[in-house]
Amino acid sequence: MSLASITAQWRANRRLRVFVLLAAVALLANVAMAVSAWAGRQQDEYASGHRLLLRLQQAAADAAWPERAEEAEAARATLEESLVAVAGPGQAQAELQASLAAAAATAGLADAAVRTEAAAAVDGLPGVLEVSARVAGAANGPTGTALLSELARQRWIRIDRVEIRDDAPGQVQLVVRGYFRLADAEPGP
Repeated sequence: MSLASITAQWRANRRLRVFVLLAAVALLANVAMAVSAWAGRQQDEYASGHRLLLRLQQAAADAAWPERAEEAEAARATLEESLVAVAGPGQAQAELQASLAAAAATAGLADAAVRTEAAAAVDGLPGVLEVSARVAGAANGPTGTALLSELARQRWIRIDRVEIRDDAPGQVQLVVRGYFRLADAEPGP
C-alpha cells in the first residue's frame, strides 16, 4: 500500500477516522493514568523520605545518643559475660540439653524428651554460640506453667514457641534457643 492509497482510504472511510480517533483517545487516557499513578508514587516516596529526614535530624540534635550508646554497650557486655562459658559447640549443645532436662524434671514434665540441634555462631557477636532445642512431654496446667517459669529465670535461654495441647494428659512442646560464650573468645564488639 502506498501513502496515496492510505490517504484516499482515510478520506473516504469515516468509520476508520472515528476508530483511529477513539483508539488515540483511549491510548492517551491510559498514558495519562500511568503518569498520574507514577507521580503519586513519587510524591508518596518523597513525603516518606522527608519524614524520615526530619526524624533523623531530630535524633541527631539529641545530645544523649553517645551516652545511650555507651549504656547499651555496657548492657551488652554484661549480658554476654553472664552467658555460660563453654569450650566448644559440643559442650554448648550438652549444656543446653542438660539444663532443659533438669528444668523439665523440676517442673514435673512426664516423659520429657529434649532434642538439640548443632551449635551455630551468632552473626555479629564473635565468640557467642546459639543452640536450638525442642522440649516435649506430658503435663497438666501447673506443670507447663512451672516449666515456663523455670526457663524464664535463665536469661541465656530464649523461648521461641510454646504449644500446649489440651489432651488427657496434656502435651507441652517448646522450641527454645540457648546462648553460650566460648571460654577462650574475646568479648564482642
